[in-house]
Order: sequence, then structure tokens, then C-alpha cells
Amino acid sequence: MIKFSYAKRVISGITSVGMLALFFLCSMPVAAENQTDAYTEISDAAGLMAVANAPEGNYRLTADIDLGESEWQPIPFSGKLDGAGHTLYNLHVTATGKDKRVTRDGNLKEYDTEFAGLFSVMENAEVKDLSLKGAFVDISGKGSCFAAILSGYSDGSTVSGCSVEGRVHMINNGVNAGVAGVAGYGTGVFEECKADVELVFEDRYTEGKCEQFLGGIMSCGIGDFKSCDVNINAYDSCHGYVHNGGIVGMFYRCGMKYSKRSITSCYVEGQISFFEDNKDRRAYCKPFGGEFLTAPKINSNNKHKLTINETKDYSKVLSPEACEKPDYETTVTPPDCTNWGYTKHTCRTCDYSWIDSYTPPQHDADKWVTVSESDYEHEGLKRQYCKKCGNLISEKTIPLKSADKEKDKKSADNSNVTVWAIAASSGILLILEIAAIIYSHKRNKAAESEGTDSEKTDDNDEIS
Repeated sequence: MIKFSYAKRVISGITSVGMLALFFLCSMPVAAENQTDAYTEISDAAGLMAVANAPEGNYRLTADIDLGESEWQPIPFSGKLDGAGHTLYNLHVTATGKDKRVTRDGNLKEYDTEFAGLFSVMENAEVKDLSLKGAFVDISGKGSCFAAILSGYSDGSTVSGCSVEGRVHMINNGVNAGVAGVAGYGTGVFEECKADVELVFEDRYTEGKCEQFLGGIMSCGIGDFKSCDVNINAYDSCHGYVHNGGIVGMFYRCGMKYSKRSITSCYVEGQISFFEDNKDRRAYCKPFGGEFLTAPKINSNNKHKLTINETKDYSKVLSPEACEKPDYETTVTPPDCTNWGYTKHTCRTCDYSWIDSYTPPQHDADKWVTVSESDYEHEGLKRQYCKKCGNLISEKTIPLKSADKEKDKKSADNSNVTVWAIAASSGILLILEIAAIIYSHKRNKAAESEGTDSEKTDDNDEIS
């Protein structure tokens, strides 16, 4: 019977351990495949540059980031970047990235090509909800090269809800080359993108005729362009073959496998000025696409207010600066609560201007105001407002008052009272004990005294 009872307890214990293990297994995190979508947060320029160490990763911006402290070295990217509505500002690029790819012209002739932009190349990447403001991509003295604000090269990438604002300038010394607002060369989906760009291309290739491309979104390639808005101010001086467009310079597969091809609900405004110094003249320049070697679906809901200016004077390089010796006046506009600050450079003669050195909107924080105090059961609340606009900037909770401290204080007070009570009680008992001893001693003395007198009387009686 004892052995049976012991075995029963052992089985019961094993069952309990098994149930406990099952509970912990059920409480463990979800399988690893669900953790692959985790995002690394980026809050500064160093964190953004570190993307080059793991270009296939997933990243999310947590702040607007100033990239103007030093010239940016273009990096490759093949992961996901969630801008989360934040802005990268003051990007300055003067060199191409280390990653090269093969590009092709309209005859599928191949060129070993360099790329410049925030990213040198994007491959199967996803970029969304990101803004770039005050960018300047300035490339000179390279061979075959494509440059744009976001990326020089795109292969099967998706860009959605993004905006670029700035300038892309190139002095070309190679055959296959182009400038664009968002992506230089390749394939991809571009949806709800905005480009407010100044594009300048100067051809200095002297060994033959260059293949030149320029576009508000992409300079050369095939893509799916949906609901994109472009404001373009472009200047192209070419001694080869011109391919310019408000959305894309040349719509073409370029030997790359990609099936999506449409231009839908896009809007283009601004102007493109160019010349093509070439007897074998092509001069492709149109509002949405310069030349179409692959037929896209162009819907009727695309609209434009684009002015195209072609000149036959090849002696003067076309430039947004109309003056040979411009004289610039600099005006600094500080930020306010809702608008960016910036520095504007305006030519006193021709009125041409550009903007750089952006600073983000900034509130003027007032002192913290306590809305409600905390107690032992409810947290308090304090808020901070802007001195200028009066809007709420931030708020914080005030922690609960510590019930433990109050309990400890009361306990300490009670302990002191108890100690004093014990001490007082002990003192009274001691006094009573001493009094009892004294009283007993006196009684004994009195008794002894009475006994002595009685003995004396008896003795006297016997004598008498």
C-alpha cells in the first residue's frame, strides 16, 4: 500500500511537470519566420550609413535626419525602408558608389556603368513614405553614369508615397548616361511619388556620340508609374542623341526582364530646355516619355503643363544660371512651428535661385504645466505647450505616490509608539516591583520588631 501511494505521487508529480512545460512552450514567442519582418530603427546619419553593412535588412526612420554634415557616399540597398513620414534633408553627393552594373542603350549595346544618389543601386528593394529635401547630386568627370536623388539604378524595386526635392547635375564624359528625379536607370514600380527637381546635363564626351537620358521620375528604363506628380526644370546640352521626358526619358526594357509598364494618373509641369548637336538628329522630348521602344499603357487621365524649348545654338551650354558671372544674394529664413527653415541664394542679375541648408520645423517649448496631481491610486498628468502657436508639444504622466513609503512611515511610527509603550510599561513594572520589595522588607522588619518585644515580656515574667 505504501509503495502504491508513493508511485501515485511520482506519477502525479511527472504530470504536473509536463503540464508546466506545456504552459511554457505555449508562452514562447512565435516561430522565427514571423520575426523576419522586424525593423531596425534609424534616427541619425550614422544609422543610415550602417545600412551598407546589411543592405538586405528592414529599416524604419524614427526622426528627420540631417545628411549635410559631410558628403554622402552612395550605398547599395536590397531591403525595405519605411520612412514613416520622415525626411532626409541636405543630402550632398559628389561621387558615384562602388557598385557597378551593366546598362544598355537603345541598340542593346552594353556599358559598364557607375551610379549616384542616396543609394547607388536598388535591387528588389521597397522604399515607402520617405521624403528627401534639399538634395544636391553633382557628378562630374565620370564615364557611363546615371544619377538621381533616391537611386542611380533600380532593378525590380518598388517606391511608393515618396517625394524628392533638389538638384541633379551631371557633366558627362561617357557614352551611356542620364539624370532623373527618383531613379536613374532600370525597372520598378513608382506609385504616388512626387518630384520637384532641377536637372542639368552637360555632354563633354568627345570620342563619339553619347546616348543621353533625362526624366522627372526615371531617365531610362521600364516601369509602372501611377499617380506621380512632377515639377521639372531641366537643361540638356547634348552632342549625341537626346531622350527627355517629364516622367521617363526612354521607355524601354533595356534587356531587363520586367512586365509591368504603364503611365497612369500622372501630372507634369515645368519646362525642359535642350539642344541636340547631331546631324543624325533624333531629339526625343515629350511631356511623359521621350522615346518609347516598349509600348506602355498611357491612360487619358495623364495631364501636363510642360513647356519644351529646343535651341539650335550649340555654342553655349544650357544652364539655369543665365548670367556668365552671377552675383548671389543669400537670405536665411528660420523655421517656425510648421514650416522648414532654409537658405535661399538669388542672383541679383537674372533672378535665378536655389535653396539649401534646410532646418526642420521647431516649436518654442514653454514650461511644463501640471494638469492633475497624482495620488496613491491615480497617475497625474503634465503637458508642455508651444509659446508661439500654443499647440501641445508633449505630455507626461506623473507616477503614483508610493504607498509603500507611506506604509513604512506608519509602520515606523507604530514601532516607535510600541517601543515607548513597552519601555513605559517596563518602567512601571520595575517601580511596582521595587515598591513591593520595599513594602515586604518593611513588613518583615515590623514583624521582627514585634517578635522581640514579646520575648522580652515573657522573660520578665519568668524573672519576676
